[in-house]
Amino acid sequence: MTSSRLSRPWMTELGGAVSLLLLTVMSPVAAEVALTAGECAQPGARQDLRHCSLTGKKLVGTDLHGSDLRGVDLSNADLSAADLRGADLREADLRWAKMVGTRLQGADLSGADMFHVVANEADFSDARLFKTNLFGALLNEVRAHDAEFTQAYMKDVEIEQADLSGATLRRVNLLRMVALGAIFHNADLSHSQMTGAAAEDADFSGARLVHSRLNGADLQRAVFAGANLQSADFSNARIDAARFAGAVNLPPSLWGRVNNFFWIV
Repeated sequence: MTSSRLSRPWMTELGGAVSLLLLTVMSPVAAEVALTAGECAQPGARQDLRHCSLTGKKLVGTDLHGSDLRGVDLSNADLSAADLRGADLREADLRWAKMVGTRLQGADLSGADMFHVVANEADFSDARLFKTNLFGALLNEVRAHDAEFTQAYMKDVEIEQADLSGATLRRVNLLRMVALGAIFHNADLSHSQMTGAAAEDADFSGARLVHSRLNGADLQRAVFAGANLQSADFSNARIDAARFAGAVNLPPSLWGRVNNFFWIV
């Protein structure tokens, strides 16, 4: 009896410690470092700004890195050259925002509304844009190495001369995208819709295009060296002078149009 009674406090204390440890490990909220509430009139880096409305605000060159901007209204705001590295912009309203040259490396823009945003020359490297609305966005000359765009809505997007090397663009709607000279080296575009795309001189070398739809696309002089084209649809696509050296799993829509994996003009 004595042994049993002595063990109970020890077991209770141990159980509490284990529960606390599990809560800390399993709960992302518990693991987050609390940010100080920022001033909406003068937002800054590593601040909790969820209570702010920043619509139409001029934030050119502002340092907002690491800040919590979840759900914040930034529509029509000017964030050009701003520092948003590692910022949390999930579900934020960025419609018609100006983000020219903005630094967004490692930022989370999942579920954000970026309808007709102007983000030319911005850096989205390692950023997360899962299910982000980028309809009609201007993303010319952006850098988006290893960025996550899975299930994003990117119809009518402009990404001329953009570098999306290693990016994940699975199940993305890229209908009628303008991607002249864009780089998709080693990117994953599986199951994506690129019907009617203008992608002359684009680089798809090493890319994964499994079940992708490129029907009716203009792919003149595009490079598909080493790409995986399993079940991709190139019907009615223009592939004049496109290069397919080393491409694997050539689909039926290319049979008879490519000789030794090169287009013969």
